[in-house]
Amino acid sequence: MNPPKFSKVEDMAELTCLNEASVLHNLKERYYSGLIYTYSGLFCVVVNPYKYLPIYSEDIVNMYKGKKRHEMPPHIYAITDTAYRSMMQGTTVCYKLSGVSALV
Repeated sequence: MNPPKFSKVEDMAELTCLNEASVLHNLKERYYSGLIYTYSGLFCVVVNPYKYLPIYSEDIVNMYKGKKRHEMPPHIYAITDTAYRSMMQGTTVCYKLSGVSALV
């Protein structure tokens, strides 16, 4: 396992012990703290909370506008803002969203 300083780490690429158990432990700790977004290097891992979370308001959008990914906690708005800024600079942008969709 990882030292306590890596508890609920925002980017799992920072984990000193990177294995299935450590990844699942980190995701579980973040999930139970209401932190459903976690980076894993270049990827953003999302755990479906199966409940409403007040993390999609206009105020939250504005908090992420113009910020670099490492300046704010992991969130889909960080990903979309980076994509938008890259697109506006003429960079070709391609993102893939994948996962399992299920009804509760």
